[in-house]
Amino acid sequence: MRNFPSFSPLAALFFVCTQAHADPRYASIFEDSFAAAIILTDSDALTLGIKDFDPNDWLNIDNDNIGSQDALDLRKSIGVSTLPFTFELEGNDIMKQRAILRFSALRAEGDVVDIPNQPTDLHKETILGVFTGYEQNIEFSQHWSFETGVGVHLQYYVSDYDFNSNVSQEYLKPVIDGQLVNTDAWAATVQPKVGFVYSALRNWGHVKYNSTFNYFSGVGWGKANNGDVGTPEGWYWSNEAKFFYDVTDWGRSVQTLYSSIRRVDVGGDTVGTIGAQYYYEGTVGWLMTPPFKIQFVDNIGVGFSINYGSALKGGSLVLFFNQD
Repeated sequence: MRNFPSFSPLAALFFVCTQAHADPRYASIFEDSFAAAIILTDSDALTLGIKDFDPNDWLNIDNDNIGSQDALDLRKSIGVSTLPFTFELEGNDIMKQRAILRFSALRAEGDVVDIPNQPTDLHKETILGVFTGYEQNIEFSQHWSFETGVGVHLQYYVSDYDFNSNVSQEYLKPVIDGQLVNTDAWAATVQPKVGFVYSALRNWGHVKYNSTFNYFSGVGWGKANNGDVGTPEGWYWSNEAKFFYDVTDWGRSVQTLYSSIRRVDVGGDTVGTIGAQYYYEGTVGWLMTPPFKIQFVDNIGVGFSINYGSALKGGSLVLFFNQD
């Protein structure tokens, strides 16, 4: 089974290095990990839910691009939690400004080295993150606006690896323990963004279209690999159409049917984890604004999302929080 990040410690047998110095091949693995966490915790780029499934089983089809057992196993091995907050800043009718604060946690675990007649090695990885940023929308027509923003990620990575087999204890542990696994690292990354937004009211609700390009570049440090954990860098370009169908009002609470379709192109350190240079996602759900005013909570909801064409292809049951 493929683990996150995408490497097998068994490969370390092919480049054994007993000297206590940094290995650039290890650094690239940490780069991929930090880059993957950035895109996996951005709900505008990729959606992972609380319950995963293979759409082929539900739709009675056989399309490898929409799901497979390997992809389902990979999705189940990754857990993502995000808590986003948006703070509207003083602006005017032409330019709107806001501050963004997002907390995230990504956890991946699974079997790594499977040797016949030997206990299986287990690897657990956790990346905790906080993102803070500033965004502005400048309207240049009735429905179109130009969007820019910049933010900073601070990420903490920790690895917990169990060498359960005799083979891994003898050959792998002296090589990677404390360097590649059972260690920790940090990364600070700057992420500017630029894009266009189309938004229009309809008699049934409203429609929104986003085309946003994100680039990120950062530095890493920590105990892992003698301090050389690379410089995560990558980009992703998301094009998404969203539809909000207002179904009914229960007092202050608005019930809305939500649907979206997006294409995301990726590059840099994100490609290895995504397993493709682009993919598609479709989502449908039900949103509800709280029946009474709750600070920082615009809406909550539940729905389904299907990913097509990436290593994380498949479906998920999704919980929405402040979906816009």
